Amino acid sequence: MIAIRDVSKSYAGSERAAVDDLSIEVPAGKVVVLIGPSGCGKSTTMRMVNRLVEPDSGTILIDGRDIRELRPERLRRHIGYAIQGVGLFPHWTVAQNVGVVPGLLDWDRERIAARVEELLVLVGLDPVEYGRKYPHELSGGEAQRVGVARALAADPPILLMDEPFGAVDPLTRDRLHAEFRRIQDTLRKTVLFVTHDMDEAVKLGDRIVVMRDGRLVQHDTPERVLAYPADGFVASFVGSERALKRLSLAPVTEALGPASAADGCDCSVAASASLREALARILELGAPAVGVHDDHGARIGSVSLETIVERFRRPLT
Repeated sequence: MIAIRDVSKSYAGSERAAVDDLSIEVPAGKVVVLIGPSGCGKSTTMRMVNRLVEPDSGTILIDGRDIRELRPERLRRHIGYAIQGVGLFPHWTVAQNVGVVPGLLDWDRERIAARVEELLVLVGLDPVEYGRKYPHELSGGEAQRVGVARALAADPPILLMDEPFGAVDPLTRDRLHAEFRRIQDTLRKTVLFVTHDMDEAVKLGDRIVVMRDGRLVQHDTPERVLAYPADGFVASFVGSERALKRLSLAPVTEALGPASAADGCDCSVAASASLREALARILELGAPAVGVHDDHGARIGSVSLETIVERFRRPLT
């Protein structure tokens, strides 16, 4: 767990603090997303966790231990760090880039080679094809995958990710989001993730921290931030389509109606689909409802406009 307690940071020549008395926690195994406009302090906050920036006041704890008790280089070797633009060493191969931190930790060659192969498979890259390539031979999406693999190389319990998918096209970003969620579902790392994109925050975060002018504005689950923005700033930041964003968070199983409601409709959606996907199918077909099927193809219920509306009338706990 990461605990940031009463932390502040100011830079010379600035009229206001970059980070002002911030207190948040990142629970073990969860993804907490820092979001806000440019200059709100989110990247400064992240860089204080691995001591690339030193706070002026306050305390940062990792699993209860003050990070100031560790030398910065030792601390960083146990925290994965992925940034926008990746920052791969251009004259090293993909395998060498991924293996750099294990090498600094004096792992033997066989162990490093095995770890590199394991991670390239994990991020969806063929080790034989990609291990010998150089960064200039990679697409933007491939380079981002290598950056994530490098951040995971020494199996750190914590990942810091500073807009790691911000420099790729929207289609590639969607694929990287899906890949990241798959990896996180497998590894359950403790992740502090910085973005300025609310859609990305909603897709990837277990909790969202909205910042403005260096201060905390709202800290809650994605659905509660969308449903109950703390003030007008948050409401404008999350956007006018926040209801549709909420639909993407809710599985169809939360709005099930009777299976008979979809009689006469040959179309159905999987139980793992979101309500946004189900609504799209309803509108596409012009049907009153669509069926919902389980992993074996058996119909377990239906979803309609009425059941979707009813789901969103329920107060969130």
